[in-house]
Amino acid sequence: MTEHLDSLDDPSDDDLAALAALLTRADTWDDPPRDLEHAVIAAITSEAGTSEAGTSEAGTSEAGESPLATRPASASRAERRAREMWSRSRILGAAAAVVVVVVGIVVMTRGSTDDVAFALEGTEAEPGASGDAVISATPAGLKILLDTEGLPGAPDGYMYEAWVGDDTIGVSAGTFHLRGGDGEIELWAGVTDPRFRHIWITLEPVDDDPSSSTDARLRGEFSLPGD
Repeated sequence: MTEHLDSLDDPSDDDLAALAALLTRADTWDDPPRDLEHAVIAAITSEAGTSEAGTSEAGTSEAGESPLATRPASASRAERRAREMWSRSRILGAAAAVVVVVVGIVVMTRGSTDDVAFALEGTEAEPGASGDAVISATPAGLKILLDTEGLPGAPDGYMYEAWVGDDTIGVSAGTFHLRGGDGEIELWAGVTDPRFRHIWITLEPVDDDPSSSTDARLRGEFSLPGD
């Protein structure tokens, strides 16, 4: 609304009664109807005009004609009150929407505080390689986001495989090849044992042997909150 609203008193009993009567007559809406604002204004204006009719007359000009002959002062007052009430409801609705957005952001980011970042270093087989990883414990196991640098794409017939374990046991966390270039790699390991805090990347031939080749190219170590 573009028209200026003067400072107004609180709605009168008649205004509130008119608004309550309108809401009582209204059906239950999934969404407010487009003409709700005009209906509220019209109802309050009509009620106020009826209750105040005959109590006073609008001032007249020097020519003896009422400047508000076609629009009673009481109706104008009620309309302005209704518009102010409507504006307040819009402000409250906008504030509620902001709260919902903020709560949604908090909910979405909750749990990220347990993420742990750590570095991986190249081995003798790949001394120029390095990596950064972010790892977090989830109900499904360990989620690992790996970003490598200087690690060439695996040759044809080979792939890289990530492992999580201790000095004697390793559990596969997934495979990748990097032949399409560098990029973030998402890995998963279905282990939660606090002994398994080492990670290494091996170069594996594509064959029927699921065990590790021990040809490690990157190594790192991490710890999680609570360890």
